[in-house]
Amino acid sequence: MNLNAEFDFNLKRFFRWWGRELAFWIPEKLKQALTDRTGYMYLHVAEGNFQFSRIIDGKKKKIADLAFNEQGLEPFQRFIEVNEELKNAHLILRLNPEQAIKKIIYLPAAAKANIRQVVEFEMNKYTPFESDQVYFALKQLGKEESGQIKIMLLVTPKEILDSIYLQLNSSEIYPDIVECDVAINNFSEDLETYNLLPEWERPVKNKVVQTIVGFLSFVLILLTVAVLVYPIWNEARLVDSLKLELKSLEKETQFVQSQQLEIEEMVEETEHLERLKQSAPIILDLMNSLSQLVNEDTWLTHFQFKQGRLQIQGQSPTAEVLIGLLEASPLFSNVRFVSPLTQDKRTGLERFQISLDVNAREEKADEG
Repeated sequence: MNLNAEFDFNLKRFFRWWGRELAFWIPEKLKQALTDRTGYMYLHVAEGNFQFSRIIDGKKKKIADLAFNEQGLEPFQRFIEVNEELKNAHLILRLNPEQAIKKIIYLPAAAKANIRQVVEFEMNKYTPFESDQVYFALKQLGKEESGQIKIMLLVTPKEILDSIYLQLNSSEIYPDIVECDVAINNFSEDLETYNLLPEWERPVKNKVVQTIVGFLSFVLILLTVAVLVYPIWNEARLVDSLKLELKSLEKETQFVQSQQLEIEEMVEETEHLERLKQSAPIILDLMNSLSQLVNEDTWLTHFQFKQGRLQIQGQSPTAEVLIGLLEASPLFSNVRFVSPLTQDKRTGLERFQISLDVNAREEKADEG
């Protein structure tokens, strides 16, 4: 899927489609009551003859074939008066291929906003006529591709259509739509149909019926939106309430987790202290052991115990003897001088600084 693709969304086409789908649910009698036109009747004009037909069960059925004169049209008028369904039908004037031109053209997508003006300006490029000599209609085919739009251009000379229309008006026949055989409108499925009949010649629509249909369509749209939107809105409210409950539970969970973490840290610290207590000798025991090992003529001036290591400083007549005495004790190991021996001139004794590891009680017990 190309995420950079442009979506060509025609709002007008959407509402036409939606309106047609909604109209499917309206009872036929109600639809007939709300409109002044139902069904379609087709008219061909060729060589002074008027041919009227209808599409029945997907097939074209001729209902009248009359010569163009006042006497010839009177039977048709009587036929229409008797058949109300034909009287109220949309009259579609179909031009034959000799009376209209169909052409497929391609235009830049940028011209879509004022496409009619663009085609009108270049009419002599696409047809043998100037724009003021023809009536024309446009219909877009498909979606934009490669920056271009595909357009069906339908053109009929004004001289031909005006002549036909004058004959019809003289007999009080007024078509609603003009199309041609080479491009037939599908009024039941097409969202966009074309009409070659100029705007000023098209029948005026019943304003009252339009207002009623518009109001009912608006109400139907509101009801449809309500049916579609209300469940979503209700679900959204439920989701919001669940989110609030979830946030409250998250806060409680975070508080419980923080309390649990503090408890675990306290337990771990207590266990650590207990392990230190179990493994590390008591300071007094160390001092007592040192006092027993060191000769009476040896003096200790500094005593430091940290992380299982003991450092002592002092003076002794024979400091080297201390190393052997301390190593002989199962309480100590790794006994060594950490600084050179010096002699105190005042006392004549050797200054020493010794580092030694204090064995854990378990080790001491095992060796004992």
